[in-house]
Amino acid sequence: MRAPLPLCATLLALAPGMRAQQRPTVSFAGTAAFVWVRSDTAGGAVRLRGPVLAGEGRLALGRVALAAGLLEGRLNPLAAAAAPRDLVEARIAVAARPLPWLEVAAGPVVRAYVADAVTERWMFWQARARADAPIVAARLASYVELCRALSSRLNLARPAGRMQGGEAGLVYRPPQGAWWVRMAYRVDDAAFSVGGSETLEAISLTVGVGGW
Repeated sequence: MRAPLPLCATLLALAPGMRAQQRPTVSFAGTAAFVWVRSDTAGGAVRLRGPVLAGEGRLALGRVALAAGLLEGRLNPLAAAAAPRDLVEARIAVAARPLPWLEVAAGPVVRAYVADAVTERWMFWQARARADAPIVAARLASYVELCRALSSRLNLARPAGRMQGGEAGLVYRPPQGAWWVRMAYRVDDAAFSVGGSETLEAISLTVGVGGW
């Protein structure tokens, strides 16, 4: 798998007019979420669910930003015969805002389901596009984000296929202070090239400090 370096270069080029005297800004966010995972393959169906915690950080300069995040949690099976799994997801992305209401980003994502017997590990390069829509000026906004894997790799015997998903939510910023709150629903859908699928859904609450 080769990283889509031309796309990352394009994202950097989408931020015109940056000046040397601009100062970078740093922001942080913490998330609590509940996750559902459904995996359907020829070997059977697996249903998992559980709480997860995540942390995010972003370094922005003008309209370009570098973001990184880490998510961890333990998912329990709905069937007693299945084993629980630890979910770990790490991501890095380069983002740019070609328009005030539009952000595009790309970067690598590693997602692993860790069990005693075997670890299912996904590695993919993801492109994202996010559109913001203010509801109350500078206070409350909604957003919709779509994502798709440009390339993917799975460590198990079955090869990876397409991966796509999306997220929608609300962001509230108080009249005073630099903090904000976000509520969101997320879904990621993956299809194996030899048949079968895997879907991850999450409902999350995020509290952040700084711009985002």
